[in-house]
Amino acid sequence: MNDEYLWDGSGPRDPEVERLERLLGRFRPRAAEFEFPAAASAPLRTRSRWAGWWRAAAAVVLLLGSIWLLRALKGRAAWTIVALEGSPRIAGSNAERNEIWKIGQSLETDGSSRVQLQVDGLGEIEVEPNARLELLQANATQQQIRLIQGTIRATVTAPPYVFLVRTPGAYAMDMGCAYTLQVTDADVSILHVTVGWVDLQHGFRQSLVPAGAAAESRPGIGPGAPYFEDASERFREALEIVNFDVENSQARTEALTILLAEARPRDAFTLLNLFRRVDAQDRGRLYDRLAALLPPPAGVTRQNAVDGDDLSPWWDKLGLGHPKKGLQGPPRIEE
Repeated sequence: MNDEYLWDGSGPRDPEVERLERLLGRFRPRAAEFEFPAAASAPLRTRSRWAGWWRAAAAVVLLLGSIWLLRALKGRAAWTIVALEGSPRIAGSNAERNEIWKIGQSLETDGSSRVQLQVDGLGEIEVEPNARLELLQANATQQQIRLIQGTIRATVTAPPYVFLVRTPGAYAMDMGCAYTLQVTDADVSILHVTVGWVDLQHGFRQSLVPAGAAAESRPGIGPGAPYFEDASERFREALEIVNFDVENSQARTEALTILLAEARPRDAFTLLNLFRRVDAQDRGRLYDRLAALLPPPAGVTRQNAVDGDDLSPWWDKLGLGHPKKGLQGPPRIEE
């Protein structure tokens, strides 16, 4: 048998191979049977083209849905004027009912006007006469307002730390609450809490203010220690000096003497807030008075107080609850 003939058909033919080729020739496949005609391949191209269109359409639908969702969230987080008196102004023009207060716009009331603003599901603000505000941020997860002057009354149903009001002396972060916040002509901020808690912060200073309590804040200093509003007038006057007369240590020491004498068991709340606000030499007598009003828990010593150690077990004995338990910390706010 000729190997070249078997390999490529060249060389002399072998009679036996030729006979086998003739016998099996009728089973040889024709080349045309293996060619894909245009009609057979057209449906494949059609399906591929329609698949591309469907992918493009799905992408458009997804994009439009995302835009709608963002707009819906933004709409639900918009401050809307639901009531007004007099002639309040937004961005220099007369405000109207159902008008949206937009980011960057000022809102002002004169001596005879007031405004009620609302965000569905988040809360409402009543703006009193002679007030000036600015809207800094407004979405479903963060609301920021600057109170420049005047008084607002806020009722907040949003989760903690969603609603924030900046003032010249601190920023007030709600923790599910109702409160009144005022900024005086001297830029002093005065907070009165009626429901829940408010977290006042400025730099490293913090005051957690519960219902029934108040706190003041000053530019350059931040929030002072909070106090219950039924404290004596002498107590509150002495506290103001201890909180804010930072340049006169002698005056603060003398005011602390008055404050400690006026303190009631209920005022243990204020005394605990003062440990990080008084000079080291005054912490010992602060501890002594607090221990007489509210005996310290086991493990909390006078030396702990003088050294500025953590006194959180003493806080537990106040019975005011834990406003931040189970919560993430407040957002980082740029001053």
